Parts: sequence; C-alpha cells; structure tokens
Amino acid sequence: MKLLTFLGTTPYWRTAYVWKDHRYETAFIAEALASWFHPDTIVVFLTEQAEQCDNWKQLQQRLQGQNVQPVRIPNGRTEAEIWEIFDIVVGQVGQGENILLDVTHAFRSLPMLLTVVAAFLRATREVRIEHIFYAYSEKECPESIVSDLSLLLHLLDWMEATKRFRETGDARWIGETLVQTHNQLYKTGMGKPRSLQKAGRKLENLAQSLHLGRLMQSAETAEQLQLVLEQTAEEVLTWARPFSLLLDKVKEQASQIAYRQTDLLDAEHLRKQLSVIHSLYRYGMVMQAVQAAREWVVNWAIWYKSGRVPLQREQWLSEKPRNSMESDLREASSPERDSSYRLDWLDNAKLGDLLKQIWPALCDLRNDLAHCGMRPQPLSTQDLMQQAEKYLSNLDDVMRLSSAQ
Repeated sequence: MKLLTFLGTTPYWRTAYVWKDHRYETAFIAEALASWFHPDTIVVFLTEQAEQCDNWKQLQQRLQGQNVQPVRIPNGRTEAEIWEIFDIVVGQVGQGENILLDVTHAFRSLPMLLTVVAAFLRATREVRIEHIFYAYSEKECPESIVSDLSLLLHLLDWMEATKRFRETGDARWIGETLVQTHNQLYKTGMGKPRSLQKAGRKLENLAQSLHLGRLMQSAETAEQLQLVLEQTAEEVLTWARPFSLLLDKVKEQASQIAYRQTDLLDAEHLRKQLSVIHSLYRYGMVMQAVQAAREWVVNWAIWYKSGRVPLQREQWLSEKPRNSMESDLREASSPERDSSYRLDWLDNAKLGDLLKQIWPALCDLRNDLAHCGMRPQPLSTQDLMQQAEKYLSNLDDVMRLSSAQ
C-alpha cells in the first residue's frame, strides 16, 4: 500500500486526529495515517518552499525508519503547473497499486485535481483507491476529525453510469454501481440494505438480455425489474441517492418492454416485442434489432395465419411451424413469382405487398450483419443504417394493418 500526502509551509499544531475508532496525537496527519495503515511507501509531495521549511524536517524525524519519498511539485499557480502536478502524481503510481490519498494539506485547487487524478488512475491503471482523507483542524480544538472523501469517487461512478445510460439506454453500469454500493455498505457496517443488490442484478440482466437480442428474456426481466424497483425505492433514497434522479427514467424504459406472459403470443406481446426492437435500434444495437426484426416477422405471420388468436408456446416457437412459415415467406417474396401472387392465408393486399418488401430485405440485412460484411457486395454502413431504419419502421405498419381488421 502506498500513501500519497502533501506538506505545506503553514505551521501545524499538535492535535488528536480521529477517524472511526482510531486516534493519534501528532502535528502531522501523515504520521497518524502511517500509524493506522502501515503503508509500504509514503510519498510526500512538497514545493521548494515546503522542502526548506521546518515542517519537512520535523515530519522526516517523526517518520524515521519508514520508506519516505519526497517528490517536488510546482506551486500550481498556472494551468501549465497544474498539468505538471498531474503528471508528477500520476508518475508516482504503478499498475494495480493500492493507494491512500491524503489531501489535508493540498493547497489551492489541488484537492479537486487529486480527486480527478484518483478517478483517472482507477480507470487507466486499475489502481485501488482505498481512501481519500481530509482532516478538519482548528488550533483551539483538541481533536481533528478525519473524513473519508471517497464518496466523491462514488459520485463520479454514478456520473459515468448515468452518462452511459442516457446515451445508450444501457443500465449495466447503474446495476454494477448499485451492487457495489450494497456490498460496500455491508463491508463497512454503514447499512444493511435488502434490495439494492437485487435491483442492481436485474438491471445487469436486462442490459445483457438486450445486448443479446433476447426479446422474451428482456420483457420478462423488465417485468421483474419493475417490482424490484418499487421495493427498493426507500433504500435508494437512503443509500443510493444519485440513482433516485434516474429512477423514473429507468421505470419508463422498463415499462415500455415489460411483459409477463411471454409464452403466449398475442397482439399485445407482438407490440411489446416491437418496443424492444425499436429500443435496440435507438440505442445503437442495430445488429440485434435487425436479427430480432426478422424473427418478429415469423412470429407475426404465424399469429396472423392462425386467425390472430393467442398461441401457446409450442404453436409458435417450435421448429416445425417456424420452418413452415419461413418457407411460405420465401415463396411469397421470390422474384420468380408473379407480382400478383398472394399467400392463401393473407387476404390483405397491403400486408402482402409489405411482406414482399420486408422479408427479403430483413433477411439480406441480417446476413450482411451476421457475416460482418464478408460478402462480394456488402452494404455500405450508410445504406445499412438507412435500410434498417426503413424496414423496422415498416414493422409498425404491419402491426397497425393487421390489428385494424
């Protein structure tokens, strides 16, 4: 473990530093932290003026026998000097190290900079930031309370998870952050939530189902998620307040695709499947959207051919009815067929014309995507996106025409 700390030129006074059940009397917070955590290395950042000050001489004496490494930094008066400090601090941290960061005597804007540095190191070097300490001290007060500002990193985690959710609709990182919050509360003894982890896992499962294009699993998980979110609302306000700002948006997303009876195929279920498909496309998962759209056409056609009545699982998910319907669709859309040809079970001319366009187009799009463009004449990215948008929109027309009869 490595302790990163700062030393200034301001006179320090002896005080009792207090953190949880720890207490240590000294003029230097670095000495207290060294006593509590026994770091392998203590890196002391100090300016030229601080290095010539009595503070540094005294601290060296107090930490005698320990691995103390002084590192010179500029005063941080200009943007260039701030970036220099950034580089120096980053240069003192190796891959995967465990870090204690003390910002008590970091001057000017350094505490803010160091929080960003900590987040950067976590992301780029897999560094574990154990704590970010700040001790509030007043000369006339016998005790100085030491606070852990790691909450700031946690807020940055929430910010990143929120950004990804808003941009991609992917709640995986929100789920991970909820699970981490749950585990940290139990680990530190600061709380015993019952539902945070469950909600986090459901969000992760929903994100995975969507990324794999699993329409039925997505609908089922979204249905379960709605119930869990209701159960965890109070815990969110108590222990995961940032998530409370996203709760309504997550509930809205879940309600759009949630469906309970996924074994039963009816009009409502088909509309829910379409909602999932449009969500996939909207959030950039075009491959999954196109693949799911092709399967949706088969689902719809089996339902329509059966008289638009609810169908049990074996009637629409078994291999035989699906293969038979795919054969019908290929026959109806074959370029060798006369343009007036209609499937005997499809009595709506507009629907027939739509299917003749949609089925071969979706099959070709699916193949182009599945083979990663490894074809003699692959679609350009622009054409692929335009066609995907067009034919996914046509599915709404199919549902509207078939439901209006």
